[in-house]
Amino acid sequence: MTATAEITDRLVARGRARRRTRLAVTVTATVLVLLLAGAAWLVWRTSVLGVRTVEIHGAVRVGTDEVRTAAAIRPGTPLARLDTGAVAARIRRLPAVRSVTVDRQWPHTVSIVVHERVPAAVESRGEAFALVDRTGTVFGTVASRPAGLPLVSAPVDAGTPALRAALDVLDDLRPDVARQVRTVRAGSPDDVELALTRHRTVIWGSPEQGARKAAVLAVLVDHAARNGAHVSVFDVSAPDAPTTRR
Repeated sequence: MTATAEITDRLVARGRARRRTRLAVTVTATVLVLLLAGAAWLVWRTSVLGVRTVEIHGAVRVGTDEVRTAAAIRPGTPLARLDTGAVAARIRRLPAVRSVTVDRQWPHTVSIVVHERVPAAVESRGEAFALVDRTGTVFGTVASRPAGLPLVSAPVDAGTPALRAALDVLDDLRPDVARQVRTVRAGSPDDVELALTRHRTVIWGSPEQGARKAAVLAVLVDHAARNGAHVSVFDVSAPDAPTTRR
């Protein structure tokens, strides 16, 4: 065999090898694309990895059935396609729900954690009582007044600022005084009064200097109790110059 023929045979062999390599790469890539497409189809378009279980946690005041209905998750919905934000938004429309988290738990579960509103006071609604949380949001009614929750009263035309002022005052009170509060009245955001047990009244004024007013009131109430003095009015609207009246 001549040198020219040898070179030609080598070039032909190399060309064949390159073609085989390209074919193998093409086949491998095609198989991978088909596998990925099949996996995507299974995950996104079928119920193979669909919702089978909805777990609900933290729903006490709100019933789990109510949360489940609001979530409106269809069994078999592909977990990858589930819009958790939309599910959470639907659940947040329930009045007693403060916030909610919705998570996927592969392969078949949706976990819903509900954070409920906590009542800070009640409002009188005829023969019933409306539950009010710290933000002033009314989120339910009960037939009888719950023990330990003060009655809050704010005129409708004063709106939310007066109600929030009343709730701010409740937050500032020392626990031993807070337990004695029967009613909080807010004629306006700057005119808050407390009705304590034993027919005692606290003139609070605005929520400003709340911590200072709470500390002064605690001292005055404790002093009156230790000395057996009947004080009908505690005025802490000017906390650096408080007054009391019998």
